[in-house]
Amino acid sequence: MPSAHSLSGLMKWLRRDPWREAFEDVLERHLDPACDQADIEIDDIASLIGADRWATLWGCAFEDFLTREVGDFGNIVDDYLKRRGWNEKARDKAYMSGLRSSVMSLYEVS
Repeated sequence: MPSAHSLSGLMKWLRRDPWREAFEDVLERHLDPACDQADIEIDDIASLIGADRWATLWGCAFEDFLTREVGDFGNIVDDYLKRRGWNEKARDKAYMSGLRSSVMSLYEVS
């Protein structure tokens, strides 16, 4: 099974415009309700719950983001594979495509 390392190129692609800002919006949608209720900032979460748990929260928002369309820009997975897919292993491209068409559910186990 592909690992988080197999998504490293896609994670780097996330730092580019327009994906960075769009992902920040998704991350806020995931975390703002709980942060508001706990009266904390998103930037404080990692120091409060630890890096491992923060990575799980971030990963959940990231995988959700991979399924979304961003305005006129489309989907980050489609964009990445179109521009950089030649540099990825077939197994990793298939994994990214699977994530792109996945549906978040309460039954997911990380």
